[in-house]
Amino acid sequence: MTSSLDNRVIAFVEARMSGQLGSLITRHGGIPYPAPVLQEVYLKNSPDVQKLVSDMCSGYIDAIVLQTGVGTTALIETAESMGLKEAFLHALDDSTVISRSPKPASVLRKYKIHIDVMPPEPYTSSDLIVAINGLSFPGKRVAIQQYGAPNSLLSQNLSDLGADVTEVALYSWGLPEDETPVMNMINDIDKGDISAIAFTSQPQVPNLLEIAERNHQKESLLKNLCGPLVVGSVGPVCSKRLEGCGIKVDVEPEHPHMGSLVVALSEHFNR
Repeated sequence: MTSSLDNRVIAFVEARMSGQLGSLITRHGGIPYPAPVLQEVYLKNSPDVQKLVSDMCSGYIDAIVLQTGVGTTALIETAESMGLKEAFLHALDDSTVISRSPKPASVLRKYKIHIDVMPPEPYTSSDLIVAINGLSFPGKRVAIQQYGAPNSLLSQNLSDLGADVTEVALYSWGLPEDETPVMNMINDIDKGDISAIAFTSQPQVPNLLEIAERNHQKESLLKNLCGPLVVGSVGPVCSKRLEGCGIKVDVEPEHPHMGSLVVALSEHFNR
């Protein structure tokens, strides 16, 4: 028998792929409840980002770790705005290119940039560290495109391998301009009108809690997130952030994809 969400209301805080996630929930018999908790704030004009582009073009960077598709695209767009797009792409292809997951890899392939290393699923920092351990880093200058926040585990490991490491943020996760949908969701969770909430990236967690705290709802929200509300996490990185904030994780799919998360939620309700 095919699992179904059976008209349950599934809240989610995804912003960029909200329509896609909503369609997946509907396709599996659920009622989508979007309440985006973040917006991407691009830092294309940041001196650090422009310096990274210049350093790549001058051959100063030996290797680069690209952690997100959005960040990879933003980096190429920054190079284009500086009139250095072709030079940057050539320099990128001449360096050691490390892709954290298929998302930056997809952008790289679009521009026919080779990929030296990509870890297996679920694409965690630990998986990435294992994957790069076969490379030689002593004396190499390595740039890391941040994944919303500094990755101390990765940068420390590269430093231990002898690399000169620089981390650069291509974007930050700002709060949404309109917080009304989030507050409505928090209130509906409190009323018991929502069956589950889905988290699809780790930056969503602190943003949701910050919005709740500013509106004096954090305590009640945490109580509900650790109570009857089913909490779904897209993968280990997101789960670690949730658990670090004291939030239980009820559902985590074997493969860290939005579609797999929706299927896992459906199966959870059909046990």
